[in-house]
Amino acid sequence: MVINMKRIISALAALTIILTLVVPASAVTKPRAPRLTSLKNTNKGVVVKWKTVKNATKYIVFRRTSSTKYIKRATVKTISFTDKKAVSGRKYIYAVRSVNAKGQSKLSKTKTITSIGTPKLKTWNSKYALKAKWTKVRKATKYVLLYKKAKAKKYKVLYSGTKRSFANDNIDSGAAYNLKVKAVIGKQNGAYSPAKTQVFLESPTLKAEELLDMEGITLKWSAINSAKGYIIYRSLKSANSYKRIKKVSADIKRYVDTDVVSINSYKYYVVAYNGSSKSAKSNIDSDVYGYIENTSTPLTLTIKKGEVYKDIYIKLNDYAAVSFIKWSSSNSKIAKVNSKGIITGVKKGKATLKAVIDKEFIAAYKPGATSSKTIKIIVTVK
Repeated sequence: MVINMKRIISALAALTIILTLVVPASAVTKPRAPRLTSLKNTNKGVVVKWKTVKNATKYIVFRRTSSTKYIKRATVKTISFTDKKAVSGRKYIYAVRSVNAKGQSKLSKTKTITSIGTPKLKTWNSKYALKAKWTKVRKATKYVLLYKKAKAKKYKVLYSGTKRSFANDNIDSGAAYNLKVKAVIGKQNGAYSPAKTQVFLESPTLKAEELLDMEGITLKWSAINSAKGYIIYRSLKSANSYKRIKKVSADIKRYVDTDVVSINSYKYYVVAYNGSSKSAKSNIDSDVYGYIENTSTPLTLTIKKGEVYKDIYIKLNDYAAVSFIKWSSSNSKIAKVNSKGIITGVKKGKATLKAVIDKEFIAAYKPGATSSKTIKIIVTVK
């Protein structure tokens, strides 16, 4: 009798496949408990990690304190979980269960950690120092601030203590620095905040003056090392809120503001920038005023009802005339003006204001002048 070994091997292989296919579900067993490998504070929360369990399809993460029962924090299919709701300063106990179609494992052995939050760091430039401050972390006993030059390999401790701000004046103009901070509770360290890069930029020196041809206000400022450009801000002299009016590249150190209105007075400052880093403000030039035309054509001004307008500045041939003006209004029930040129919008409508410059003042700077000068301002109250 001849035995065909090839046929026997093929038959056994087929039988193995059939047996594999018909293994009953009852052969699947409950998974074993996972083994917790680590708990770690990060800037996103407490990260819980464990080993893979062979026949588990998912895992349930539990958390408790020494005085509370377990609560379920998450069900995941991965072998890690970030607990973003852990409260800084609290000691937590974690455990994990494995799960499959047959049920759940016992709880894993536990691990304990004190949750420590991560401070949010802010950096900026003052005139002579690079400054940093950070948010308070619950129960923190101290903070550690590190820094390094952007191209250096290792960080150095810049500050360690209970304060939440620090000014570093031992810096190089134009240099980029990386900073990060962490909270500490007792002997346990929290995670460092994401590193912030700050380029230390000195403050520009600003000079502003009206153009002789009365076409606007010219601004000039000093060049700043490592600046990628400059940002110009403007405000009415009596206001406290500035508006950005222009952003220019590093090769430009002069700008003419032509968007000025006769009778308005203005003030300016400039900052240098490099990426997200900005210098401290330049000096504020508050002795700059919008030009006024030597013409008989009335000027215009629009204000709101109830608004008090303090930015009138009359000058003649580049000489201030504030003390030599008599003011009047054609309708004080719409717009009224006092002896200092301060205008108040009373109700909606139009009124014409007159500023009469004394002839003696004019004669002092214009020899031969024998008459006063009147400047009209049409005020619209909305």
